[in-house]
Amino acid sequence: MVSLALPKGSPLERRTLDLFAAAGLDVRRASDRSYRAGIDYDGRIQVAFYRPREIPLVVESGAFDFGLTGTEWIEETGAKVEPVRAFTACTGTDRPWRVVLAVPTGHPAGNARELPPGVRVATEYPNIGRRFFRSLGLPAEIVHSYGATEAKIPELADAVIDVTGGDSALRHNDLRIIDTLRTCAPHLVAGPNAWRDTDKRVTIQKVARLLDSVHAGAARVLLTARVPARDLPRVASAMPGPSWRAGTGLTGDDAGAGGREGEGDLVVVQALVPRRHLAETVDAVLAAGALDVMESRVGRVATSGRDDPRGGSPGPGDPRVIT
Repeated sequence: MVSLALPKGSPLERRTLDLFAAAGLDVRRASDRSYRAGIDYDGRIQVAFYRPREIPLVVESGAFDFGLTGTEWIEETGAKVEPVRAFTACTGTDRPWRVVLAVPTGHPAGNARELPPGVRVATEYPNIGRRFFRSLGLPAEIVHSYGATEAKIPELADAVIDVTGGDSALRHNDLRIIDTLRTCAPHLVAGPNAWRDTDKRVTIQKVARLLDSVHAGAARVLLTARVPARDLPRVASAMPGPSWRAGTGLTGDDAGAGGREGEGDLVVVQALVPRRHLAETVDAVLAAGALDVMESRVGRVATSGRDDPRGGSPGPGDPRVIT
């Protein structure tokens, strides 16, 4: 059995639970207020919930074998943990969050270098804050905040270092971002002792692979294109990554309702395309000769991690891809 620490009492809690559920690793607990839970996988994974800032430390100490927290807390605590995997998005709509420097909207500073020496900065990340101002050569008084950081202005601070993302509290408190210190994401980490234990390390890696398969699926779509055989090389080269044939030897009559006379043999080509490249890829594939393109959602992308002697990308039904 391995033990896992998950975040409690922050937006990361829901993102984490959604990610585990999408990977088939349901976290079962008596209620949403329970601090103990379990995952029925590979024997059983014992789960406990902690504040994100505590997780790197409890994992480092060996109290838990591995955990998931934000990258900012790994840096802030300085915990000696093994980085296993970072997830830039837990679902298709999630985005990384940022650690930022903000000032009141009427403040004259346009960036951190324009702040006066001795500026008072409230933050829950004093170590990150000190390193940031030290790198600028700008003296600053770091005021350690234990929550409600935005409320420290103006009585206790002139600026804040805080996280932003989604419905940020900064703009609701008339604060303006002038610098980004870090871009952060959920990060799976393991304790040094657990990582040296072969059995525990294998279990942690399997969990990471399942979580990563969901992340990879959320970041991509499956494009399916009908292509005249003569145009196949041009269409394949228009794809942003390796593609594979889902069917060959089709004709305009039997390749779908959109077939047109005189097209000759058709090939159905598929490829996994990053969402950020979707629009330009569709344009390029059509310009290269594809008759039409269909987009499909990808639930997950799982690979064995081993080189495949067949080369290229796997096709439908291939165990290397689960869609």
